[in-house]
Parts: sequence; C-alpha cells; structure tokens
Amino acid sequence: MDDFYSLSSLILEEIAEFFESSWPQADVDLLEETLTVIVPPHQKYVINKHNLTRQIWVASPFTGAHHFHFKEGKWRCTRTGTILQDFFKAERVTYAT
Repeated sequence: MDDFYSLSSLILEEIAEFFESSWPQADVDLLEETLTVIVPPHQKYVINKHNLTRQIWVASPFTGAHHFHFKEGKWRCTRTGTILQDFFKAERVTYAT
C-alpha cells in the first residue's frame, strides 16, 4: 500500500475523531477520501486527500484554503509550516461556539 494513502487515511480519521470529541455539535461525515464537517452556525469544513500533489487540502469556513504536506513525520502547512493538528486546535479555540 502506498505510504501517502495510508498516512492520509489515518490523518483524516484522526481529524474526524478530533471534531467528534472536541467541537460541540459538529456534524462529521468521512466518505472515502473526503471529510466534511459542519460546525455551528452552519459553517462547513471540507478536508480531502489530493493524490496528485500528495497533500491534505483543507477548506476552512473561517480562514480559507490550506494545503498540508507530510514532512519530517508531520503534516505541515505548505505556507506556514503549522502542524495540521495544531491548525485545527487553533481553529477550535478561536471559532467554536
């Protein structure tokens, strides 16, 4: 099995669990390679694998588009170097109602 496929599948599952356990009233739907999360008040995240670039792409309703590449054992933002899990923790702290 391709490392990207395995690693990206694991991180999508981890993000789904994060939203389910820590973001009040999140509606989480993981279907194949796309994770859709609706958080109050009717804001939608779309998180998916982008196989061609071997990245995780995040569309945040609050901060726009972000791309994460697996580097040095972590999924890191291609622009800022922020670790993917830290990105979502910061979004929750800032925007969760």
